[in-house]
Amino acid sequence: MHVVADVNVTPIGAGASLSSHIAACEEVIEEAGLKYRLHAHGTNIEGSWEEVMRVIQRCHDVLHERGAPRVDSAIRIATATDKDQSLEERIDKVERKIG
Repeated sequence: MHVVADVNVTPIGAGASLSSHIAACEEVIEEAGLKYRLHAHGTNIEGSWEEVMRVIQRCHDVLHERGAPRVDSAIRIATATDKDQSLEERIDKVERKIG
């Protein structure tokens, strides 16, 4: 099943600055070859259900390896059976209406 997910992975107990940890997760997504788009409060990821879940799990693993004793994720997932719609198409549709 194809999904578009909105993911916010937060290391807890890893210090005040999180940007290097977020960059490490972005590298995990990049290495997986999935389409993604970083935004101010998380990342949108597009792929199969299994691929997206595997990437989120790997982000948790990487953050624990980097010293975070706890990792919290907030995940929203969209699926559709009536049509295929990519991450870019979902964004473009809204931007055309406001532009």
